Amino acid sequence: MNQRNSIFLLSLLSSSAFAFDASVISITDSRFGAIANDNIDDTVQIQAAINYAVENNKSVYIPAGTFKVSNTLDVTQRKGNHNSRIKIYGEKRNLSKLETSADIALFKVAHGVELHNLSLSQTAGYKKGTAIDIPFASYRSNFSKLDISGFNTGINGKWVIWSRFEDLFIANVNLGIHLHGNGEAPAYWNTEPNGWFNNVNIFDNVYVEKSDTGIKLAAMGSDIANSTVQNSRVGIEIYGPADHRTWNNQISNFYAEGVKTVFKVKNSRTLDINGVFAQGGKSSDRAYAVIDAENGGVINVKGMTGQDWWTHSVILKNTNLTGHVAAVGGTPSIDAQSVYSSKQTAGISLPANSSWVALPSSVAVSLNSTYRVTVTGIRDGYEPVLEEYTIFNWNGVSRYGKIVHNSGVGRVKLKVEGGRLYAQLAYNGGNGLSGGKVTIERLH
Repeated sequence: MNQRNSIFLLSLLSSSAFAFDASVISITDSRFGAIANDNIDDTVQIQAAINYAVENNKSVYIPAGTFKVSNTLDVTQRKGNHNSRIKIYGEKRNLSKLETSADIALFKVAHGVELHNLSLSQTAGYKKGTAIDIPFASYRSNFSKLDISGFNTGINGKWVIWSRFEDLFIANVNLGIHLHGNGEAPAYWNTEPNGWFNNVNIFDNVYVEKSDTGIKLAAMGSDIANSTVQNSRVGIEIYGPADHRTWNNQISNFYAEGVKTVFKVKNSRTLDINGVFAQGGKSSDRAYAVIDAENGGVINVKGMTGQDWWTHSVILKNTNLTGHVAAVGGTPSIDAQSVYSSKQTAGISLPANSSWVALPSSVAVSLNSTYRVTVTGIRDGYEPVLEEYTIFNWNGVSRYGKIVHNSGVGRVKLKVEGGRLYAQLAYNGGNGLSGGKVTIERLH
């Protein structure tokens, strides 16, 4: 096979994703003329393809290869912010690459835009510019399967609503994702020209590393799930204006490693944090705090675990926090206007055969901590049970733990094994312990 035929065949193969779809155009079509891997600026060619697609209701395909960009690719150039709905996608994010060394926003987007399967890189050698900029409002947009690296900000957005950010890998940036209402001073909800909160957005499987702040949101009703921040100063920051606080945000299944402050909250009404692993630092170089909140309203924490060392578990200023924050060696810093209630309660039933029963994971114990545990219930339908213990859990296994029985007649025994708390009804016969409740409160 000669060289020309080989090139023609490769061209057909790389175009297979759109060749038979009249709704898709490629930036390498002859009418646009972008050429991969030639180290020549393709900005004009790619912008021409985007403009054509917006005007003719098409999608834009970026085939495998590296394309150089020197100026912003502006989706709104032809039809403005509200009428430039377009889908731009690559072959795969490790194959379809856009690179710039300029101090620009690589993409400028607005309402109803989709970006998928692309690598967006700043190659200047230092952090500058933005990968994706949403300068004035966007709703029902979708950003997925993107690799972003080297920029000052990965994704920067103002007034973003009902949008999805999924399967993103963002590295070597100052800000991974920043959605703001009005810069650093977000304004009232729905009061133009000052702006409003970002509302009801989904962040799923977002990974950020080597940043100052992974995800920073002036938001309400947003859901951050299955995400990770590593080697950064702040993991997630939620903030609002002092006189009109943000509210109803949720964080679940979040992993933080090498992060100095995992959650930073300012001027919020409510925040739910469910299912977190937070890894601190060495004892000689501790991470700062798991939660640092000022005017944080009510923060509910469930299912948090962690390891290594912290300076503070929580720093609370005018904030009420319920739940247990795991932080080895970390002490709480709480002002007079704050409340930290670390009690956890769960229902239990114990059989009358002296067998050990694992208590629910919601009443978990952490390493190097001290707890007060209270067990209540009715044994065999008539005998009230009230037992109180103190547990000194040094490393999560029973042979290093110490359990002290403070009060009661010893009907219920406790042990710590493999990081779990177990209970036993020390009485054979009858109908066991029913309607029981265990309450655990962290003391240190």
